[in-house]
Amino acid sequence: MKQITATLALLALLLPAIVHADANKPDDARALQGVETGRILWDVTLGDPAALAGRLDVIRETYDDMLRQGVKPEMVFGFRGGAARLIARSSWHGELDQVSEITAVHDRLKSLLELGGIHMEACSIATRRIDLGADDLLPGIELVGNTFLSIMGYQQQGYATIRID
Repeated sequence: MKQITATLALLALLLPAIVHADANKPDDARALQGVETGRILWDVTLGDPAALAGRLDVIRETYDDMLRQGVKPEMVFGFRGGAARLIARSSWHGELDQVSEITAVHDRLKSLLELGGIHMEACSIATRRIDLGADDLLPGIELVGNTFLSIMGYQQQGYATIRID
């Protein structure tokens, strides 16, 4: 009970600082003028799990910033290249010393998939090279034929492509 009370007291102290920090964050009004829906295709090739976990944190912040500024997020993640091994259900596709970092990537991806407006897909060309099939991917990630075609298609649908490499 003491631990719960201490935790609640700490949260009560930190909450105003968190809210204040968000309230003081600059906006992007000029860039977002007239934008109702923000369509971003994240072209993910980064194979370093620690670095990718950090980028996923920034992507989550971007999602939250869009909501904060009245823009509806529509985000597609296209995993290809070195990133393909990081979206396998099993972490055996990575180095043994990277298991905790790969788990952190998985946790962040799961959290993102729980948000509205998020779709994730993996390139079958990249997954084939490391012997991954559709059943080997994390839940919620769809296997597609060729993410180069996905990038082209989503760009023609109005998505801005941002590389994560």
